[in-house]
Amino acid sequence: MLNENDGIVILGAGQAGGRAAEHLRAQGYQGSITLIGEEPVLPYERPPLSKEFLHGDAGLAPLRLHADAFYSEQRIVPLLNSRVSRIDTVAHSLHLATGETLRYGKLLIATGARARGWPGLMPDGRLIHSLRDQAEATALKQALRPGQHLLVIGGGFIGLEIAASARKIGCKVTVLEAAPSLLGRVLPADVAALIAARHVAEGVAIRNQARIDRIETLASCVRLHLADGTSLEGDMAVIGIGAQPNTELAEAAGLACDDGILVDESCRTSDADIYAIGDVTRFPSRFHDGLLRLETWDNAEKQAAIAAQAMLGKPAQYDELPWMWTDQYDLNIQMLGLPTKGNVQTVSRGQFGLAAYMHFSLVDGRIRQAVLVNAGRERRQVTKWMKEGAVLAAEKLADAAIPLRSISA
Repeated sequence: MLNENDGIVILGAGQAGGRAAEHLRAQGYQGSITLIGEEPVLPYERPPLSKEFLHGDAGLAPLRLHADAFYSEQRIVPLLNSRVSRIDTVAHSLHLATGETLRYGKLLIATGARARGWPGLMPDGRLIHSLRDQAEATALKQALRPGQHLLVIGGGFIGLEIAASARKIGCKVTVLEAAPSLLGRVLPADVAALIAARHVAEGVAIRNQARIDRIETLASCVRLHLADGTSLEGDMAVIGIGAQPNTELAEAAGLACDDGILVDESCRTSDADIYAIGDVTRFPSRFHDGLLRLETWDNAEKQAAIAAQAMLGKPAQYDELPWMWTDQYDLNIQMLGLPTKGNVQTVSRGQFGLAAYMHFSLVDGRIRQAVLVNAGRERRQVTKWMKEGAVLAAEKLADAAIPLRSISA
């Protein structure tokens, strides 16, 4: 049981860390809570950075989890613009870059992930951009102007969200993807093709199997040298080739890590007094063979609540169906479950782009992955089926005239 005199320190002041602090107070914890973040701002949500923030006028205020007063009212102490240099698991302390030392009773690591960079090339906020935090999103927003040519390196969700936002601003956009098709690792091929076609219809140029040998920054433009001997110039480039978890401190402290900090169902690490949540973790999931690492809003939200309960000695187990969404143009695309292999039966319901559209991947009649396009109201029913392992008739799922809620297992 946690001794409240020792206090809880949360390392990482993003969405996951901020929510964890909130849940600790809601669960009745009365001890000290210290929230350490490297950014100069209080916790905020990241998903809008590549969407409405990038192409809209609302600014950063709506992204924040809470107003400033919340943290003082809840006796949560934020240490912003602060970097931890070492975790001492024996002394239960954190060494800050300033030379200060901070003790903890329980430690929660929520250090997230960072944008994967291009070898030998650092984002400069002018010609070369990445998009992971509010500072990078602000720099890109200020740089984008109608008529400019934006090169998007990487055809995953972040790249396509940026492409859609840039088109709304009036930019010319080219997306370069090294794989044979966009979104091939996360979506069924036919759904990925429909999304790619929508981008083309919106004026985005897509170049698949585009192997980049070298990126050259000139005085006022970026030149990409491709493996096929051709080159391509743009006013700026965004590198969106994935993210890597910030595990360095955990690894140096001796915590078990493998493409993320390894945690159990209660978000506990290999050290009994240290927990971890969010993008930085790999955890067991019954919806996936082996351990899973998710970079999603939902995972950060739900793991924060579980970890808060577990740190206070309450029974807690993370057992959530993977769920994420992306907004591109007027499409809200929600994904439940994960890509699956083997003897998969695919079922489509509705018509893409004209009304609600759904795509199901079934194995032995059970939905393993569902993609809902402008059909968010159906998510609860589909989630229920998937968590229960319901066996469903494919022909009924395909018939849009049959209300989804009237289909029984």
